[in-house]
Amino acid sequence: MSSTTADTPPLDAPEVVAVGDELVTLPVEVRSAKMFAATFLVDADAAQRLIDDTGLRVSRPRPGTAVCALSAVQYLDNDLGPYNEIAVAFTVDPHDLAPGAKAPSPMGGNVSTLIHRLPVNQTFTCEAGRGVWGFPKWVATIDYTDHGRWTDAVLIDDGEFVLGLSARKGVVPLPAREMTMSAYSWCDGVLRRTPWVTDNRRVTARPGGVVVQLGATHPMARELADLGLPKRAVFCMTAGLMRASFGPAEIVSA
Repeated sequence: MSSTTADTPPLDAPEVVAVGDELVTLPVEVRSAKMFAATFLVDADAAQRLIDDTGLRVSRPRPGTAVCALSAVQYLDNDLGPYNEIAVAFTVDPHDLAPGAKAPSPMGGNVSTLIHRLPVNQTFTCEAGRGVWGFPKWVATIDYTDHGRWTDAVLIDDGEFVLGLSARKGVVPLPAREMTMSAYSWCDGVLRRTPWVTDNRRVTARPGGVVVQLGATHPMARELADLGLPKRAVFCMTAGLMRASFGPAEIVSA
């Protein structure tokens, strides 16, 4: 006789959460998306000031520097519906890393990031992102346009230009690679960690590779300016096909 009863779901049963009047099953699957991400080295102290409230520490690949990533994603087929997204993220040390210990190398396929800003252009994914994972989402206007060799992403918030990214496809093809990542989020005084797996295909990279334009007065644009942007990216990566899976969030501290 099975030990699983109607009142006791199996351990591998999917988790179902309510978002408004709809139910979302975890993990959320992304079946098709396009994306690009540019990596910058920025002043570590300036980056740390932006995330101090979270209790996390920015990773410092070399003294005085932190890693900031700007990315844009066009979600075409996923459980939350199609939408566009722009993210500002920092590579951080795991919250449970012992003082003086060395953080795992991203080259090992596992990296921890703090999602610092995450505007999207659709209401439902905003509600789900905030309610399920605590992601710092808000609804804005985001245009994502693939011109072939170039891809443009433009963020406008309440009529104000915030950020423009123009990414050039890379000259170096990269092998398809599955990566396991931990995404931290800070929302309403709660720190969460969400495991997710990404599988990118048709990937290319190049040094630099992105042109950044910032608005003059928007808080997000001013934060990026305080980090020293616009500046040359270390590299930019583009993926013609991104698949991903987002699991349930773990509350780290509240």
